[in-house]
Amino acid sequence: MGRTTPPATPPQSRTMPPKKPTGGGGGGNPWKDWVSLPLDPTDGWSITKGDMATAASATAAKVGNELHFTMPASLPYRIQGSQMRGIFMARSIHLKPWELTGVPMPDGQAANQLQPEQFQLKIEVEFATSNGGPISGGTVSGADGQYLTCLVGLAGYTTDQGGNPNTTGYLWSAAQVQKAGGGDPSSSTNINMYKSGYKSYFTNSGIQGNYTWKNMQSPPSGAHNALVYVTSPMRKGSTNDAMNIQAGSYANDVPFLPMATLGQQLLDNSTKFSNQSIQKFWHIAIWVGTHTNTGGKGQVRISKIRYLLQPITGRADLT
Repeated sequence: MGRTTPPATPPQSRTMPPKKPTGGGGGGNPWKDWVSLPLDPTDGWSITKGDMATAASATAAKVGNELHFTMPASLPYRIQGSQMRGIFMARSIHLKPWELTGVPMPDGQAANQLQPEQFQLKIEVEFATSNGGPISGGTVSGADGQYLTCLVGLAGYTTDQGGNPNTTGYLWSAAQVQKAGGGDPSSSTNINMYKSGYKSYFTNSGIQGNYTWKNMQSPPSGAHNALVYVTSPMRKGSTNDAMNIQAGSYANDVPFLPMATLGQQLLDNSTKFSNQSIQKFWHIAIWVGTHTNTGGKGQVRISKIRYLLQPITGRADLT
C-alpha cells in the first residue's frame, strides 16, 4: 500500500514589530541621553569656599542619596558679579563638546569650543523634598533657609584651569532659585515662597515667584522641583558673539509645562561661549549662598545633577 507523505508545513511568517528607539547616543540613535553627574562633591568636583562660607564652616557633603549644602550661620554669602562669598562647586574638567558627543571636529574649531549651532546644552539640578527641600532650615537649628539661593550653570575661564577651577577671573551665568519667604515650606501655600529664574556675572534681577514647589503643603501636579539651564541654537552678531540662555525652574517629571523665569531669556557678556578670544573653557558649576547681602542660614538639598549635550544639524551636516 502506497504511503502519501503530507506536504511540509510552510514556515510561518512573522511580523517583527519595529524596534523601539532608545536614547544614549550610541548604536546609531539620533539623540543623546541625559548624563548624570555624581552627588559626591569629592568625585570630579572642585570646591571653593568664599570668606563667609569659611567663617561659618559651611559644608558640601553627600548624605545618603542626597547632596547637602549646609550654611550653619546667618551670614551674607552673597553671589553676585565677582563676589562669591558662599560655596562654589564646579566640574574639575571643562566641557569638550566634540569629544563628548562623538562628532568629528571641523577644521578651525577648538576641542573646548561650544558652538550653539552644533550643540544644545541643558543642565538640570533636581532638589530633594526630604525635610523641606529644595531650600529650608534642614538640620540647622533655628533656621528656615530664607534668603539662601542655589544656582546652576556655566563658569568660564580664559585659560585651561588644569582640573582646578576657582572663582578668580571667571565669568558665569546660571539658573537660580531663592527662598524669598520665611517659615517652613511644608506647611505653607505661599506661591512666592521661592523665586526663580536666571542670574549672571552681569545680570542680577532675573527671578520671579508665582509657582508652588513640591516640598510645600498640598503641592499640585506640576509643582516645581528642579532648576534648568538651556542654551539657544544660534548666537548673535560678530561684535557681540553672545547667545540667549533660558534658565529657571520647572517640574522635571511633567513634560511641556512652563518654566518660571523673568521675561524670556538672558543675553549678556557672560554668554559668549564660542568666542575663543575671551572665556573659552567652560565648566558646569553650582553655587550656594545668598542672593543679596542679607544673611541667611539653612540647607540646600539636591537629589540629582545631570546634563544633556545634544548635537543638532545646522548649516553643516553632522557626520
